[in-house]
Amino acid sequence: MKVSFGALTILLFSALVAGCGTLPDARPFADATNTLSVAVKSSGQALTDSLRDAGSVVPADEAEYEKIIKDFESAWSNRVKAAQGAVTYSDAIVDLVAAGKEGAETVKKAGDSLQALAGAVNIPLAAPAVGVIGDIARFLLDRIAIVRASRTLEEAVAQAQPAVDRIAEHLAAESDRQLKPTLKRAYDNIISGIKTKYDADNNFAMRIAGKREEARRKAIDDPKMIQQLEEFDRVQATVAISLKERDQKIDQATAAYKARVQLINALSTATTTWATAHRDLASAIREKRKVNATELQETVVDLKELIKKVRAL
Repeated sequence: MKVSFGALTILLFSALVAGCGTLPDARPFADATNTLSVAVKSSGQALTDSLRDAGSVVPADEAEYEKIIKDFESAWSNRVKAAQGAVTYSDAIVDLVAAGKEGAETVKKAGDSLQALAGAVNIPLAAPAVGVIGDIARFLLDRIAIVRASRTLEEAVAQAQPAVDRIAEHLAAESDRQLKPTLKRAYDNIISGIKTKYDADNNFAMRIAGKREEARRKAIDDPKMIQQLEEFDRVQATVAISLKERDQKIDQATAAYKARVQLINALSTATTTWATAHRDLASAIREKRKVNATELQETVVDLKELIKKVRAL
């Protein structure tokens, strides 16, 4: 069978186009990022409301407790800005992918978006400080330069990955350094308040216990002490009801504290998962395949369940 030159040319051209493929729709990554951002904001509100509802039960501790909540709100506002920065970055990458353009201008925009993300995470790049933050800033500056020097958008997104990973690690570390200690301060304040309210009953119970033990020893030789021992038992039972109430409140406060910490940990996991989703985005662009943000979406679903748990405290 003969094949014309024109037909062969069309076949070869079609194969070439098919081999090149087209850039995937990156919108699933951006949509999942936006959903995560909303969950971050909701988490902060749920945690703050939970702390306010718990409150300090001792008036003397109220001022300190209010300061703790304000410290938490301030620290959380940085998380909200970081999440919003991730949305802006994701939308920018989606727009660049959708445009399907290559060249210096495109990779420069990718680098600019990465720099804006670093700024949203509160990492100063203009004048890197000393210490850990300075090290991260210098690393990001080097990585941004590499992104801007890339030849293609595919390469630029891939080269941005180490920076995205470092930013996610930084946010998780900041949660351990700021958020968890603040929650612990709130918990200690609450527990202190609960115990203070029941101090009189607790001290009385300890004294009664000593008197009761003494009466038991005497009752062995003096039957008349039995009546006094029975009176001690009734008093002790009454105080025990009050102390049981105290212990229940402490158990509730402890369970609430653990639920809040669990939500903080889940948010750190979600941040790491976002970095993983970015890695898949880079691979999808390189392989010209569909973007998969399923794991990130599932993580957000888990976050929403924990938010409900905290709100129900």
